[in-house]
Amino acid sequence: MIKDFVSPAFPATGSATAPLHRERWPALADRGLAISLALFLFALPLAYITAVREILLGAAAFFWLAAMGIRRRILIPRTPLDLPLLCLVAVSFISLIWAVNPAYSFKEIKGELLKGCLVFYLAAYSAGRPERLPAIWLILVCGNLMMVLYAFWDFWQAGGNLAGYYIRAGSLHAGYGEFGTYLITVFPYLLILTLERQFLSKKNRVGLLALLALNLLAIYITFGRAMWIAAAAEFFLIGWIGNRKKILLGAMAGLLLFMVFIPRTVCLHGERLSVSASGTSTAVGGTAGDLLDIWKLAFQYIQERPFQGIGFGRSSFSEAFPEFRAQHQPMLWHAHNTLLDFAFQTGIQGLVALLWVMGVAGFHCFRRGRQAFDPWVRNFSLASGVMVVGFLIRNFFDDFFVDDNALMFWFLIGTALGSSKIQSWKTL
Repeated sequence: MIKDFVSPAFPATGSATAPLHRERWPALADRGLAISLALFLFALPLAYITAVREILLGAAAFFWLAAMGIRRRILIPRTPLDLPLLCLVAVSFISLIWAVNPAYSFKEIKGELLKGCLVFYLAAYSAGRPERLPAIWLILVCGNLMMVLYAFWDFWQAGGNLAGYYIRAGSLHAGYGEFGTYLITVFPYLLILTLERQFLSKKNRVGLLALLALNLLAIYITFGRAMWIAAAAEFFLIGWIGNRKKILLGAMAGLLLFMVFIPRTVCLHGERLSVSASGTSTAVGGTAGDLLDIWKLAFQYIQERPFQGIGFGRSSFSEAFPEFRAQHQPMLWHAHNTLLDFAFQTGIQGLVALLWVMGVAGFHCFRRGRQAFDPWVRNFSLASGVMVVGFLIRNFFDDFFVDDNALMFWFLIGTALGSSKIQSWKTL
């Protein structure tokens, strides 16, 4: 093993100073990048290890820069998202002009948007190797198994039950909202992998089907109604695109049974719509009624100042509208809708840029999901397109396009778009 790393000009004498082959340096840099990104992906859903994720992301960036230095060229892959992402970053910086707290907004742009772009391009560059996609899928499966098993254990230990929403599954994530968003993000990859018989033995396929069932139950015990809708949409979309009638019929039957047998207390969360005047709401058990108030406020503000945002970052809302915050429950510290939040924070131009990013990402993932030569690329791309739809549906009722949920989104989209290189390599 040691002689593989020793130059022919230096016999394998055990000397630690023998230089490496220059030909091996790029491969070692790429391997270091792949390992760092693999560990980063596995660690993303785990709360309270932010420092570990930062170290792994820093290591990945280091190996990427090292590969550029060794090859003496820029290794930033060209992707369909280059121009949309540039516009999104530009309008976010422009929002600093009117930001209620420019320092906070600048910090959020760096910590959320620029970091997300870094993850996207790191994943896109690393994914251009045929062996990377199966490894990423394996990490998703193993990480998901750990997350759902811990979710069930923690849920029952806390005294949770299937007929009440007061205790919700959060697993090793930061809470039920983050955990539910994670499940919606990963679910399409598990479902499509289960349907592809050529990738799995019969035994492994049965195990993956069991994991899929556990994911559906885990989505339920988050008691997040937006997650239920998103999971149903992903199920239907995969069945429709893949022309799988059994999937469609099963999804329809499952949805019907779910609607019939779901406890009313779980479905309604004890909420009632606002009955108050002048755009404020009475305190209720959840956010359903008050969300109407905050959405009305958002639309009114956008109509008055369509191109003038309040500054990037969800907390800008609390500083911009202290009176609204004082009259409503603590949970309403932002618009609880990713599209509205972007429009609120960066103006209509920010909303257009975000929709451009999502639209281009979904379009190219679906297109490559039909045209790609390599079956791994084809299925990963299709799963990514479905994930974009589910992610948007889930975030229409809240805003978890932040932190590790956003980084996982950028990682998977970058992998899907970057893996298109595999097709060209195989056809040479």
